Amino acid sequence: MNDTDIINLYYERNEDAVRETMNSYHNRLLRFAMRFLSDSRDAEECVNDAYVRAWNTIPPNRPENLFAYLAALCRNAALDVIKKNSAQKRSVQLVELTHEMNECIPDQNSISDERSDELKGYINEYLSMLPKDKRAVFLGRYWYNESVSEIARWTGYSQSKVKTMLHRTREGLRKFIIRKEGSL
Repeated sequence: MNDTDIINLYYERNEDAVRETMNSYHNRLLRFAMRFLSDSRDAEECVNDAYVRAWNTIPPNRPENLFAYLAALCRNAALDVIKKNSAQKRSVQLVELTHEMNECIPDQNSISDERSDELKGYINEYLSMLPKDKRAVFLGRYWYNESVSEIARWTGYSQSKVKTMLHRTREGLRKFIIRKEGSL
């Protein structure tokens, strides 16, 4: 069954939509969740949460790419688990990624909800201007939570090149945000 057929089942409120979603994407979503979480039970729970969230949001949403939509739902569920668990201990990789991205955000002391939305817009605008390979590396690292070695493996680049690309992209993003905020 293809994505359009599955989405149509959601629109019909047919419970087979969830079964077909599981048949098509369960293993990929589980591997995806495990990039964020070390506990397979937490990862399974996040995938199940993604199914529930998909059921509750399709309709009104009609995703163009069902896996990307489910991955976003799963990622958000995983981040919720990390936040819940962070009271007990911090995820070293999440702290590392947060530190890397904080280099891009000027004036971090004043991040309100409104500014957060503004920053999301700037990041999306900046990423849309990047060549496909640089955008893929950036998203692999900061959206899909992949390690530098994983990115190097699927791109064929050396780890050094991946690190350099990420550094230059973050620096470019930082300058872009400063320019955008200066023109307001």
